Amino acid sequence: MANSGPRDTLIGLLVSTYPDLKRQLTSRLGSADAANEALQDTYVRLLRTEIQGELRNPRSYLISMALNIASNRRRSEARHLSAADIAELLEIADDDPGPLRIAEARSDLAAVERALQALPPRRRAMFRCFWVENADYQRIALNFNVSERTVRHELLLATRYLHGATEETFVADLQKRLLQVSPQ
Repeated sequence: MANSGPRDTLIGLLVSTYPDLKRQLTSRLGSADAANEALQDTYVRLLRTEIQGELRNPRSYLISMALNIASNRRRSEARHLSAADIAELLEIADDDPGPLRIAEARSDLAAVERALQALPPRRRAMFRCFWVENADYQRIALNFNVSERTVRHELLLATRYLHGATEETFVADLQKRLLQVSPQ
């Protein structure tokens, strides 16, 4: 190896002093596995890299190189989720409604619409202004040329009626579903 360059010198030193380098890195990194991975990556990097110039302390160069590789690996792994993090995320419930929930919501909305149609036209219009357009009592009173007290009363009557009508519908639907899944 009379004509060997700095890279060949470093590779030879890494191979010949591997157990010693691993012990030193284990104490610095706190893990034999981390030290082993750093030394393996150092070997691979040395095979791919041309090193120019003279090395004053090849052993220190190897240790520094392995520590830098281990540090880069830690930073890279910190950006990724651990297996425990992934398992925890998989256990989070999906809040997006599935096809069944969407169908049920559409059915519930249809029941509310049917109940709304049974209201007197002015009461239904006031109810929609309040709940759909977010109009306040004063604006509704001005639009319908009535007092705010009348608006409150109409909304109270509409709400009571809709509550009763939809509750009957939902209870009837629930009873049908229970009959479908329960043995008689």
